Amino acid sequence: MTTAPADVDTPVDRASLEARRAVARELQTAFRDSGVHAMPKIGMTTAAPAVSLTIPLSGWETLPFLVDGQLPVANPAAPLQHLLGQHNVHAKVMLVEFGPETAAEVAVATCGDARRLVALVVERRSEAHNAALRLRAAFTKIGFTEDHIYVIDGAVQIGDINAPDAVTLLEILTDGNSSAALNELGLCDRWDGEGWREVEKLAQLVGRVVSKVCGQDLESVPNPACHTCASSRPHRISLGTASPQHVLLLASAITAADDPGACGDVVPPDM
Repeated sequence: MTTAPADVDTPVDRASLEARRAVARELQTAFRDSGVHAMPKIGMTTAAPAVSLTIPLSGWETLPFLVDGQLPVANPAAPLQHLLGQHNVHAKVMLVEFGPETAAEVAVATCGDARRLVALVVERRSEAHNAALRLRAAFTKIGFTEDHIYVIDGAVQIGDINAPDAVTLLEILTDGNSSAALNELGLCDRWDGEGWREVEKLAQLVGRVVSKVCGQDLESVPNPACHTCASSRPHRISLGTASPQHVLLLASAITAADDPGACGDVVPPDM
């Protein structure tokens, strides 16, 4: 008696693989921009889900925007599974071990389901994360080399801007009228470990201007490089924490100052 061969799980073709890779990147970006660390894994065979996401659940802070505030609960898989079904996202949600912690594993069936999940994540992104994205885009537009923008408890933390970028921000927001004050500080010659006093003065200048522009007093704190670390990192300034609305005002002011023809949807307050 001859036994029929088992079904072979065949690899996906190149076009399908590229489509899965593209949608995995979209998912990772959507979750990241919402403050969620999601690690995608691409299905390499026809029987595998298009993309599987592993989302650590440490602290229960990662999924509230997805489950209507139902976390923390004993088993977040069930409400998340229900929500995805409501939005026509075919996926299987399970809890898995993740080192000493627990993670949600979301196996998304097809690329179409993955795109619907991307849309759901973007739709439910918090006001603070939307504001953080707008500010990051404004910083990028004026050539910032790096930023450290975080959302903490519904507010936006704007931290550790490189001192040269802080100078750029100051000049753009003041339409070049800060040049005299900057020249007086001699900042262009003091990016070494000896320039900490100048960085403190720069933090005061930037803090005053940014606070006026966004309509909220921000605590502008210098973080100068010491003698031993000045060669590996520049001086930095943390602008502090602002509400989403005030962050939008700052982003719009930067965009408008950099491109006077741009039309923003948020108007800086008169002060």
